Parts: sequence; C-alpha cells; structure tokens
Amino acid sequence: MRHKKHKLLVLLVLLGILSTHSCKKFSSSDKVSLPTDLPNKENLEKQKLDDIKTDNIIQDNKSSTIDTSIDSNSAPRIPASVKAENQSSIGFLTSGTINNIYVKAGDEVKQGQLLASLAEKQASIDVRSAQIDVENKKLLLEQQEKKLLRITQQQKNGIVNLVTLENEKINTKAAILNLKNAQTNLESKEFILKSNKLYAPYSGVISKLFKNVGDFLSEGTPALQITQMRNLMLFAQMPITYFNQMKVGLHFEVINPISGDKGIAVIKRIVPVIDQSTRTFDVYAEVKNYSGRLVPGSFLEINLKSN
Repeated sequence: MRHKKHKLLVLLVLLGILSTHSCKKFSSSDKVSLPTDLPNKENLEKQKLDDIKTDNIIQDNKSSTIDTSIDSNSAPRIPASVKAENQSSIGFLTSGTINNIYVKAGDEVKQGQLLASLAEKQASIDVRSAQIDVENKKLLLEQQEKKLLRITQQQKNGIVNLVTLENEKINTKAAILNLKNAQTNLESKEFILKSNKLYAPYSGVISKLFKNVGDFLSEGTPALQITQMRNLMLFAQMPITYFNQMKVGLHFEVINPISGDKGIAVIKRIVPVIDQSTRTFDVYAEVKNYSGRLVPGSFLEINLKSN
C-alpha cells in the first residue's frame, strides 16, 4: 500500500513538471509571434514633428529664391549720376608760358570766347618774318616771269637758242615752288601764333582751372576744363540680371535720396556690352519733370519698380 502511494506521488510530480514546462514554452512562442513595431503615441508624435520640419525647409527654400523681375517688390534702387553732354579738358596746341587767363572757375562762357593765352612775342616775330619772306618770293617770281617772256620772244627771233629758253622755264618753276614754300611756312607760323590763344569749343561753364599765369605748358597739356550745361543725361550701371528687361523708352521714377526731389527717367540709350569686372551694363536716360535742379555730378537713385 505504501509502495503504491509512493509511485502515485512520483507520477504527480512528473506531471506537474511537464505542465510547467509546456506553459513556459507556450508563453515564449506567444512573445515571438506578437508584432514588435506596432505604432504607439510617441512614434506618431515624432513622425509629425519630422513632417513639420520638412515643410519648413521647403518653405525656406522657396522664400530664398531671388526674384529678378523689375516688377518684383525686391527690385533694388539703382544708383545713378547726372552727366553733361560734353565735358572737356582743353589745352594749347603749342608749348609756352601762360601769359593771361581770362576766366575763373564757375564762369559761363560762349563758344569761341577767348579763355587764356601764352606769351606770344616770339611767335609774332616769326609770323612777321614769314610774311616778309612771302613778299620777297612773290617779287622774285614776278621778275622771273618777265624774264621768261623776254627770252621766249628772243628765241622766236633767233637771238637766243632753245637751251637758254628751257633754262629760264626751269628757273620760273623754281621761283613758283619757292613762293609756295614761303606761303606754307607763313601758314605754319600763323597757326603757332593762333595756338597761343585758347578758345571755348562750345558754350558752357568753366568747371576747373588746372594751371596759373606763369606756368609753362607742354603741347596738349590741359589748362582748364569746360562743361556743357545743356542736354544733361542720367547715367547708371545696371546689374546684368536686368539686361534683357531694359529697353529704350522705358519710364522709371528717379529720386534724390538727400533732398527727396523726384522726376521721371526715360531710357534713351543702352550700351549692349557687359563689364566683366562689375557685371553691369551702361544705361543713359533723359530726366523729365524733375522737381529740383539738375546739375552735372548730381546723385540720384532709379526706382526700378516704378515703370
């Protein structure tokens, strides 16, 4: 009886061990079969934040794109300056010492007005000598022509031979050439004398004096500067981004950033060449209805968006 109970107890213990082992195995297999990447609340929130960041980057890229149209709100104001139609630094056509300067900086002058002169004593003497030489050559030519007529008549009468006549013809030609040389020399001396005086090439304003009375000037050295005050033009260097948008006849607003004076600029000329160093091209415009006073050198700004 005790032996049977002992066998039954051993059997129950074995059954219990088997049952426990089966439960653990089943539990392990359940864990393996469950999905491990199911979405949870934290994962969803993280994904949402990533999407927001991506949208912001795309938006920033769009906003950083530069609009180069002249109609754009971001179109800049282009600096420009007023230029005279003509502005010249002029000097004498010969060398010499300045004897007189008849104008001052700021004076208005008319075309052909005498502005300055060099000491001309020697030049005047040279001209007078050249004039006397011309008169002498004319007299010699007249005498030679009379002699030629006499020798020609004598040759017809058989008094002189043909060789003598030909020699007198040669002498006459030489006298003609001598007169022409003397006349050319006179013109040269008169040109030098005239070059001792400096005249205004056009009407305008004396904008600068480079030399004073008593200064020695070499040929072509500037003595003063004259500026023409009519037909003033607005000059600007436009960025290359607007090259294809600039056309003759376009209207833009111009403003003086200091005084606030305004006007309208009408493009008159476009230089179709790009400056490689500044990446700009030159534009010339006429300013109309300007509320202030335009003078050469005035600084203005072109408002591209006002066309």
